[in-house]
Amino acid sequence: MLYNVYDKDGKIIRKIDKKQELSINENEWLKGVTCFVINEKGEVLIEKRVNKGLTPGKLDLCSGHVDGDETQTQAMIRELGEELGISIEEAMNVIKLTKTELPFEFKSGEKMLRFLITVYCLKRKSSDVIIQKEEIDKIVWLPLEETFELIRSGRTKFPKNYDYEEIFEKVRNVYNNKETRKVER
Repeated sequence: MLYNVYDKDGKIIRKIDKKQELSINENEWLKGVTCFVINEKGEVLIEKRVNKGLTPGKLDLCSGHVDGDETQTQAMIRELGEELGISIEEAMNVIKLTKTELPFEFKSGEKMLRFLITVYCLKRKSSDVIIQKEEIDKIVWLPLEETFELIRSGRTKFPKNYDYEEIFEKVRNVYNNKETRKVER
């Protein structure tokens, strides 16, 4: 699988093999997606990553790379299926929360990787998932506000020094059925 490598403005610079991810330069960016998966009780799914690969052992939302030439929405739908066993039909109900990609830096071992991240939310009627054991060690469902505090305080893979409040408000709105616009396909 190939990843596109971008400059900070989102222009493709080159393509790399997936295995070359940790060798990109400090001025190069990859694209990624992340999703607040909310169950019927208003809890958010938090994953503990396995101790290998990108961000080993870190707490995370359902997240992943944008592969090759897929769109961010296609990547998010794929990741929901791969990591959590959520059907394509259900995953297509994701709501895009960010209009522009957020520039985040993630520490993986000693390397700092830069990603342009698009944030989504999926409200479900179930807590049933089938986790991808190659990537996920375990999951926990946490109340919305507890999840937000976990992210704010830097106890997840997400950068601590970012103002997430607008995103959190949109997640609250999705949960309360106030944010219903569908994503572009």
